[in-house]
Amino acid sequence: MIEKPAHHPEGLLNCEVCMKEIPASVAKSVEAEDYVHYFCGADCFDKWLKKEGNSVKTGKD
Repeated sequence: MIEKPAHHPEGLLNCEVCMKEIPASVAKSVEAEDYVHYFCGADCFDKWLKKEGNSVKTGKD
């Protein structure tokens, strides 16, 4: 089951790496085992990949 992140009332999400608030409409996402992770951009996504390893499958933006 994929758990949804806590959404802010304004439709904002937090980047998985830097915790920056970003609009849901521009967030990049990747599906991990049981969660969907959101990123503010490629830099944070790359940092997360290096930390987690390459064992996740990326979803569509």
